[in-house]
Amino acid sequence: MANQNYLIAIALIEQNLVRAMPLGGKEIKDNLDESEYFQKLGEEVILNLLMRVFQRSDEGALKRSSEEKGLLLVHMHPKRMQKELPFIKSEWIRDGDTQQFLKYLGNLSKEVWTASFVKYKGIEFTSISKNEEI
Repeated sequence: MANQNYLIAIALIEQNLVRAMPLGGKEIKDNLDESEYFQKLGEEVILNLLMRVFQRSDEGALKRSSEEKGLLLVHMHPKRMQKELPFIKSEWIRDGDTQQFLKYLGNLSKEVWTASFVKYKGIEFTSISKNEEI
């Protein structure tokens, strides 16, 4: 685990008027530069998280906190994931500042993508540049 990286799916949601940030992830075992591997692994991580979020709907109404950036896929080193991600997660849950969360997340990760469903195409990932106004 020490040398491997992870793809982490993050949902920014509100449930019963309370912010929540469910996470899911998987170790990267191959080269992410291969588009087929990235797409397959990204879809698997996102779909696993979405199934868990869907199951949460039994506990009350769900709402995305951000229409465009409410579902994220992140490439991150495990040490940062374990040490720093919990802090920025708790900050976002406390204050709901999505812009600040995305800025911190961009600084902690190798890359961040938004995930969306496109009719007749499936899941698409769009990279968020670290230099872009997030």
